[in-house]
Amino acid sequence: MLAAFLSIACLLSLGRRFGVFPALRGLTTKGPYRLVRHPMYLAYMLGDMGWNLQEWNFGTAVLVMAGWISLLYRIRAEERILSEDAEWSSYVALVRYRLLPGFW
Repeated sequence: MLAAFLSIACLLSLGRRFGVFPALRGLTTKGPYRLVRHPMYLAYMLGDMGWNLQEWNFGTAVLVMAGWISLLYRIRAEERILSEDAEWSSYVALVRYRLLPGFW
């Protein structure tokens, strides 16, 4: 439930800036994006944890880990693109963490 609510909050904050492929559509700095730079991916990870706890087996663990590795790659790719925005450096200074405040 937490993952679903966080996903909805992210989508509402992104509005028309949401896209499937990484692109420079402007920065979103409101809602959950005030706390971490990639809250939508945090929601995905929370959902994965819930799924893995419910359906625990080796196969789900492997799928979750593969998904998380791809998310880390996507975060880096998106940040390379977003760094071209003039406001990016000030946003990074304000919102220091990508996924978990105090961690990364």
